[in-house]
Amino acid sequence: MQPVLIVKDERYTHHLENVPHIESPRRIQAMHEALQDPSLQGKWIDLKPRAATEEELAWVHTRDYIQQVARSAGKKLTSFDLDTQASEKSYEVARLGVGGVFSLLDEILSGKGKRGFACIRPPGHHAEADKAMGFCLFNNVALGARYLQERHGMKKVMIIDIDLHHGNGIQHAFYDTDQVLYASMHHFPSYPGTGKWGEVGSGKGEGFTVNIPLGRGQGDEDYARIVYFVISPIAQAYKPEFILVCCGFDLYEHDRLGAMKVTPAGYGLITFFLLAIAEKVCRGRIAFIMEGGYSLRGIRECGFRVMQELCGVSSMDGKKLDRIVASSPRKVPAINKVMEVQSKYWPVFNGRL
Repeated sequence: MQPVLIVKDERYTHHLENVPHIESPRRIQAMHEALQDPSLQGKWIDLKPRAATEEELAWVHTRDYIQQVARSAGKKLTSFDLDTQASEKSYEVARLGVGGVFSLLDEILSGKGKRGFACIRPPGHHAEADKAMGFCLFNNVALGARYLQERHGMKKVMIIDIDLHHGNGIQHAFYDTDQVLYASMHHFPSYPGTGKWGEVGSGKGEGFTVNIPLGRGQGDEDYARIVYFVISPIAQAYKPEFILVCCGFDLYEHDRLGAMKVTPAGYGLITFFLLAIAEKVCRGRIAFIMEGGYSLRGIRECGFRVMQELCGVSSMDGKKLDRIVASSPRKVPAINKVMEVQSKYWPVFNGRL
């Protein structure tokens, strides 16, 4: 098996390094600790990121907004909204976060490996074209999709968002195109208030936004069933050339901002099914990009389970897998609703309702 490609760099701790904030540098350190488990050694290789250029950032963000973030450089604290701040090195670190995604995608597509994880911060999926939101400065994953289009000529990219919160910035970046399919399963109603059932895209993009809003308390098998019964059939019909995963760790049952009951084993389960999708539709090419998650223990333990699956040292419970595959989709009410909404665009759901 080829090694898993990991983007990691101590410079990601320099964002808000002396500022009390829930999105703290210790989040990156927790993921680094997960990577040091003896069972993972020799299974992954370390990639160093480059910084994204202003021209690359402008694929998603306005020039005025990029300059607004750039002006925060060297200042002790710049507030963009109540939740989102920058410190002296945040602009540099945010460019490095985006560039880390680019570096990972380049190495996967060079054939060095087909799976990867970008251990980066600040997170990105809330960042809009012209404003910071929800701890996010630049939209790492949206820019990653644009990079695949601009630098690698891809026509079909799929983004699967497993963060607790809806990725409003990603949705808005690709709402009117069929060249990026965005699928999100998220707590609702919750921040940022977007991601309703009926938000399905517009124009050429109608049907290429798949929102699965969920009430509180969803657990391991609920999420696994959504991936297996909803995300997988859509992916197999769409046939993307590459899959990007917004990997938030805030589904964790004890997350400080959480609402779900997903355990570390559940993260392994979700990852198992996501990898299976990639193997079926895009020759296994998949990149996990770190988003939210605010329990350090949750990041360590859930991150370790994700890495186990990526590295091929799974501790998966075969009986649990069999139970999910053999079960009825109706065990999760949201699955029936999303099939109803999306059957207009994805015939694979016709006859399953």
